[in-house]
Amino acid sequence: MKKFIIPGLIFFLILTSTIWVLARSGKKESEVEIIPTPTVVLPTITDDIKIALTPLNSNRQVVLKITGIPQDIESIEYELTYLTGDGLPRGVLGQITIDGESEVERDDIVLGTCSSGRCVYDSGVESIDLSLKFNGRSGVSVYRKTYKL
Repeated sequence: MKKFIIPGLIFFLILTSTIWVLARSGKKESEVEIIPTPTVVLPTITDDIKIALTPLNSNRQVVLKITGIPQDIESIEYELTYLTGDGLPRGVLGQITIDGESEVERDDIVLGTCSSGRCVYDSGVESIDLSLKFNGRSGVSVYRKTYKL
């Protein structure tokens, strides 16, 4: 009797495993359709707008001057990114509210960190990537340029 139970059990396990494998292989996995995210290309600023980025204090600060700003511009967002002499990425973000001025100047942009009136400056900065986003009643336009210091 024991001679028939062990081989029967082995046969049963093989049979159920085979059925399970065949049942799984017959199912096709549903295909997932990948839809790419559309990219919105923003227009660039006109040639009437002039932008200057001037280093100060041995490249510890910069002055951002923008002239020729159209009347419909309400604000300008800026982003400065750079690498320190140690190769660390750093950046400065800010926004300038425009009250109908055609010219603005931001002279308090520090390349480093300041707290409680004390600043620690980033050294070895050789170039800055400047990105500007002009927000106006008629839409948004952008400006990008790399400045060598």
